[in-house]
Amino acid sequence: MFAMARVSYVYASRSTWRFTVLQSSSGSAAGPVPEEGKMKTIAVVNTKGGCGKTTTAINIAACAGWRGEKILLVDLDPQGHATLGLNLSVEETAGLYEVFSRRCELDDIIIHDVVAGIDMVPASSSLQQAEELLSDWPREKELALHLQPLRARYRGIVLDCPAHAGLLATNALLAADEILIPVEMGLFGFESVQRITTMMEDLAIRHECRFNWSILPTMVDQRTRIARRFLRQLWETWPDHILPVLVHNTVGVREATSRGLPVIDYDRNSVATRDYQQLAARMFALPAADVPSARVVSLPVAGATL
Repeated sequence: MFAMARVSYVYASRSTWRFTVLQSSSGSAAGPVPEEGKMKTIAVVNTKGGCGKTTTAINIAACAGWRGEKILLVDLDPQGHATLGLNLSVEETAGLYEVFSRRCELDDIIIHDVVAGIDMVPASSSLQQAEELLSDWPREKELALHLQPLRARYRGIVLDCPAHAGLLATNALLAADEILIPVEMGLFGFESVQRITTMMEDLAIRHECRFNWSILPTMVDQRTRIARRFLRQLWETWPDHILPVLVHNTVGVREATSRGLPVIDYDRNSVATRDYQQLAARMFALPAADVPSARVVSLPVAGATL
C-alpha cells in the first residue's frame, strides 16, 4: 500500500474545478471520513440494476437501527424494491406525489418501526407521477425541502434512488450529505460509476455545490481473477473514493432478501451481516467497539499483476 492524499470533496464553480485535499493518515482508500455523532443523509445510487443498491440501502439502515440509532429509509424507486424488501406492499395510498403536490406532509406517509430502529417512506403507486410532476416544473431540491424538518429527529436518512438518472435521482443527490455508489464486479459496473460521476459534475456546476461520494464494491469474490482485476481498475481510476469495506458475494444476502428481512435479522453472525455492520459504522460514524472485527480488505497495489 502506498501513501497518498485523500480528496474529501469536490467543489465546482462555473469557471474552474477546485479540490480540497486532506492528508490521509493511513494511506488506505477511505472515501470521506464522517464526523462522529453528526446526522447524515445518504443517497444510495446506481443507474444499473443488479448491483446491490437496494440491498445496501436496506442493510445499512437496519444495521444502524440494531445499534440503537433512529433511521428513516426513503424508497424513491418506482419499482418499490426497498418497500417490498421489508415485506411491505406498494399501495395505492398517499405517497411522495401527494407530498410534492402539497396534498399532504411527508410526516403523513411515514410508516414507523418497520423493523428495529427504522421508519420508512414507502414507494406508492403514484411515485412515477411524482417524477412527472417534478419535470413539469423543474424542482431539483424539492426532496431536500421536505426532508429538512425531519433531520433533527433521525440519526440518518437513507435514500434508495431509482435505477435511472431522472429528477427523483437528482433530488436525492442534492438532498444528500454523502452519495454511496454500490458497484458490482465487471465492465458494466465501471461504466455506471462513470455515468454517476458525470451526473454529479453537471449538478455541481449548475448548483455550485459539493458532493461527498464513495464507491462500495459489492458481490465480491476475491478468489476470482475478474474481481481482483476490477478492484484494481476501480482503485486506479478513483483511488480517493474507494471505501475500505466491501460486500462479499454470499448466499445469505439472497436468502434474507427472499424472506423480506435485513441480513442482520436473518443471520446475525453471517459474513454479510459483518460486512454491512462495518459499512453502517463507517457511513454513520458509529463507535467501532460494537462492530465485529474488520477483516483486511486487499486493495490492489499500483503495478501489481493479477
